[in-house]
Parts: sequence; C-alpha cells; structure tokens
Amino acid sequence: MVSLYNNIESLKNFKNANEQVGILERKTPIMANYFFKKIKKYPHSISGVISKNTCKKDIYMLLNNQISDEIKSEPFYVNWLDDMSEISQAFCNILGEKSISFWLGSQRGCKRYHVDMVPYRLLVTYTGQGTELLPNKAANRKAFVRGKSNKEIIKDKSAISYINEWDIAIFRGGSNGILHRTPDSALNYDSSLLMRLDNHAFIEEIKKINNIG
Repeated sequence: MVSLYNNIESLKNFKNANEQVGILERKTPIMANYFFKKIKKYPHSISGVISKNTCKKDIYMLLNNQISDEIKSEPFYVNWLDDMSEISQAFCNILGEKSISFWLGSQRGCKRYHVDMVPYRLLVTYTGQGTELLPNKAANRKAFVRGKSNKEIIKDKSAISYINEWDIAIFRGGSNGILHRTPDSALNYDSSLLMRLDNHAFIEEIKKINNIG
C-alpha cells in the first residue's frame, strides 16, 4: 500500500501507520536540471554517519572531496545541501535517533525485485528515473520468496509505477514490504543520482559484512 503525504512534517506519522511506502510528492526546482547537467560525473558512492544537529555540515564534509569546486560555486549547490539536510533531520525525527546512515551515489544495482531488510529506508532520486514499485496485487510473492526471476514475479506489468524525481519516499522494510527495484534506465553509472537514508547502525553493519573472509 502506498500513501501520499502533504508535507515533510507529516512524514513523521508514517512510522505509526500501516503503509508499505509513504511518498511526499514534490516539484523539481527550476534550476535543478541545469545544475545536475553541469555535474559531468556523478559520485558512484559516498557514505557516512551524519548527526541530526549537524546534518548540513556533515553532508558538506562527505561531499567536499567528491564534488568539484566549479559545482560547489553554483548557487543551487547550497539549495541542494539544504534539501538533503532538511530531509535527513526529518528522518532522524521519524526514527527517533540522533544520527543516521547517509548514502549518495549513482551506483544503483538492485536489478531484482526485493524488499529492504531494514526497519525503514528513505529514498530521494535527485536526477534520473526513480525506484520501480511492484504492488502486491500485481506480484507473485511466492515466486519472489522462491528466488524466481523478475519475469515470474510480475503478474501485471501495467501496475508497475516509478517514484518521481525529488519525491521523498519512505519504505517499510521486512518481508511484508513492497517489492521494488532499480529501473533498467538507472543501472548505468551517471544516469541517476540517489540519496538513501537508513538507521545509524546500517553502515557499520555493511562494513562488518564486507570484511568477512
């Protein structure tokens, strides 16, 4: 089930609701397309833990060595930092945490339909095609559980939808979460730029998994 929210403050109600996905629809700012076209190469992967009280500073430091001085001198760069900071603070409030895991990049490789094995996840696609959603009514969940291909998981292609650029989407994780994936158009580097927010422990857990063996 997907529900729409009216403003960023109302997103805090998602945690206590029953929806699989909560979406705040937003218009793409006028200067956004011009700004992102100027970034000749999107960062593949930038990640770190950011704090609620210092979101903007933390994000700026994470991006500082990955974004060119030319781009940082663009007036819209500050607007973008403000937007990521405001959303990050809102997500901290939703989770009731003082810090969260932040990821920004173009390295999107979730080809197969899946559910997130985290309590909650927030996504914003700043440029490029957003996440592909497959609602329960159009999915063969048994095929998904059995590890079958996307072709066997999809029951009704016409029900597939996509999150729009700049929309804020919060996903509920776990086995009852909505099936979703990276759209084909976003599998190539530099075709999109996505921000992903998770609970503060997520990045450390990923590091531990990657260090095994």
